[in-house]
Amino acid sequence: MRSKNRFSHERRSRRPWRNTVPPRRVLLMRLHALGDVAIVLPAVGAVARAWPEARIDFLTSPPGDSVARTIPSIRNVYVYNVAPTRTARAVDAFTYGMAVRRAHYDVIIDFQRNYITRLIRRVSGASAWSEFDRFSPFPAAERTLQTLSACGIRGAALEIPVPIRADALRAARARLRAAGWDGSTRLVVLNPAGLWPTRNWPLESYVELCRLWSAREPITVLILGTDRVRGRGEEIARSVRSTVINLAGMTDAGQAFALLRHADVIVTEDSGLMHMAWGSGIPLVALFGSTDAVWSSPTGDRAVVLDSRDLACGCCMEPACRFGDVRCLARRTPAEVLAAATALIERTSSFSGG
Repeated sequence: MRSKNRFSHERRSRRPWRNTVPPRRVLLMRLHALGDVAIVLPAVGAVARAWPEARIDFLTSPPGDSVARTIPSIRNVYVYNVAPTRTARAVDAFTYGMAVRRAHYDVIIDFQRNYITRLIRRVSGASAWSEFDRFSPFPAAERTLQTLSACGIRGAALEIPVPIRADALRAARARLRAAGWDGSTRLVVLNPAGLWPTRNWPLESYVELCRLWSAREPITVLILGTDRVRGRGEEIARSVRSTVINLAGMTDAGQAFALLRHADVIVTEDSGLMHMAWGSGIPLVALFGSTDAVWSSPTGDRAVVLDSRDLACGCCMEPACRFGDVRCLARRTPAEVLAAATALIERTSSFSGG
């Protein structure tokens, strides 16, 4: 359900770094959903460029920790396992706050902004900090940049693609080759992973997309996502003639992040992997049904978002369609998605001189 107070004004605490000497240690914090963690990962590079001598650490919760560990600029990852009760979470937050205090961070950038991360920051004794704007009706990427500016980094630009450790990239490529990819055929990632029925493009549309695409050129299809996506991937594999590599449920988030860097394009529903693909810088076609597209859409020239803002019922944020037909997604034809994807590949190839 859409919160009545979602776009209400929220007071955020900030104290920018004003010392003429750059900070020595910086901590970034983002908990909970994988997509939320992935959205702020391009900020790591912005911090590293602004303060190149600073040690950058990251505090997050599973499964985001495995992604954070693939980024060379992050020296240490704190893993916060969220306790079942509010009291236990507060105790844990205080404990983490003391650990952070002992590490003597100069700056804390809080991309979460809840009572847990606020308590950690207050206990830490950091000299400077900023907090993420959770509720304003602006894209998450824009609010991430605002958070960087609030802590004293002016004119920051998000780093996309997010750098990934070389060993993680080599392991990902080897895994794809072992699974049947020849290393040169166009690698198309499909991610039928929307959490609700109102976020799911029909499975038969994915099958028809593969059929149309393979008639145009040879492709290898890579299915990525959590274990609940695996069955959908198996059905796609049974129904198409193209080579299909189904790794859904068979990777951790960090491995999936590295695999994405070898892809030519992704067609995806609203999911954590979608945000990871955006950070990877690969061409991305996002199929948005009930999702609030303004708030959650990938931004930039490498993303095309087919959303529901043109419909009276669009961006409803409801898990079940009031009409029973998920018309906002069912209307998107495989031919339309293929046209969007191939045009995007051609356009982004011209960006890089390909």
